[in-house]
Amino acid sequence: MKNKIAIIIGVIVIGVAGIGVVTLSKKPKNAEAIPTVQIDNVKNQKMEITVDADGTVAFRDKISIYAKNTGKVNNLPIKEGDLVNTGDVLVNYDKSALENLQRQLEDAKLSLKSANLALQGLMIPTDESQIKQLEAQISQSEKTIIDLQNNITQLGKDIEKAKSDLDGANILYSQGAISQTEFNNFQTTLTNFENQKISVENSLNSAKKQLEANKAQYESAKNKNQDPNMKNKIESQKVMVQQAQLRVNQLTEDINDFETVSTSPITGTLVKLYVADGEAVTEGKIVAEVGNLNDLVIESYIPEYDMNGVAIGQEVLIKSDTTDEEFKGQITKVYPLAELKNIGGSEKSVVKVEISMPANTSLKAGYTTDLTITTKVDENALVIPIMSYMSEKVDDVSSEYVFVVKEDGTIEKRNIKVKNIKNSVASVEGLSEGEKVVSAPTENMQNGMKVTPMDSSVQQGQKGAKPSM
Repeated sequence: MKNKIAIIIGVIVIGVAGIGVVTLSKKPKNAEAIPTVQIDNVKNQKMEITVDADGTVAFRDKISIYAKNTGKVNNLPIKEGDLVNTGDVLVNYDKSALENLQRQLEDAKLSLKSANLALQGLMIPTDESQIKQLEAQISQSEKTIIDLQNNITQLGKDIEKAKSDLDGANILYSQGAISQTEFNNFQTTLTNFENQKISVENSLNSAKKQLEANKAQYESAKNKNQDPNMKNKIESQKVMVQQAQLRVNQLTEDINDFETVSTSPITGTLVKLYVADGEAVTEGKIVAEVGNLNDLVIESYIPEYDMNGVAIGQEVLIKSDTTDEEFKGQITKVYPLAELKNIGGSEKSVVKVEISMPANTSLKAGYTTDLTITTKVDENALVIPIMSYMSEKVDDVSSEYVFVVKEDGTIEKRNIKVKNIKNSVASVEGLSEGEKVVSAPTENMQNGMKVTPMDSSVQQGQKGAKPSM
């Protein structure tokens, strides 16, 4: 009888216990589910910040040579690609322009001499010999004027003929009957005649002025002793002497500076000629380029938004699809000013950078290269995936933050500073190595929220996946 009672009591106790277990494991109807989030570990690793750019192989010392005078190319003694030494003649010019300057100088010297004689005549008593000398000067001036007028008339005829010849040459050139050089010769002939006419007209104007001065001096000499304005006339004549001297000085300087050849300023290679035989050139036109084939660099134009951190001395990885070469160089020059340049069909503000090349590569001037510039190396960077942080703006101040998963399974909102970004990771300040951050935080996460962390390397939905803390 006691055994039965004990069994009944045991059944009752077990039943009550069972009811208690069920009650404890049952969740309230309005309880919220704890979300599962993927996490990433904050890692300490080396991080290199780089800038990718395009480059072009160029001459470090390429120099452009410009024409210093207006004239015509006579001949080109050196061909493109030939080696040249310092002082070698690259372009020979026709000397007619120089000869024209020399004629003008002779006329100017005569005018200066005449002005000096006139001044002397004003400053010393007049005698019969001086009167005769002035008469001779007047006669010579009149003869010079007649000769110059005849010259102008003939040049006018030459110009009309040259124009007619040029019109005919234009028709022949359009029909392919003559070459560009032959056509240029007709144009040059016309230009030379026109320049000569201008020069002779200037000389004629000077001769007329000189004749007027000689006549005035002649009249003054005859009446000098009785002329009350002699002092003013002497001062005026002194001014004429000064002007004539300035004209002589300027023409002398022009002749001394005149170059009948263009020479190479360095030893190297004639890279390019910009003129042809017989071509007319103007002062300041580029005629040739010379460079040193043994001293090549790479020129790159980097957009201003990529220039942060780019500096002289930085290492550059250089690749070339043309030769399948890969080697390292170094930034040797960063130009001080940005410039606008068309890149990829749009105008961008860029900065020119010069990069050294190792010797004995197969790259040639004009080859294109792919560049990777290392702007910064952080040996002990704390990195997280870029998807792990979010940005917000408070009182117009932007900041970044992450959610750190704590040991108790709650998340802590923590502000961080993003230092650098490369590929899919960011180096940051404000975290410690080994801390865990939510891989892809959302806007509805809050500080102190309870979560179930799962390592981001575990596939979502993978059987047997275990939470990680």
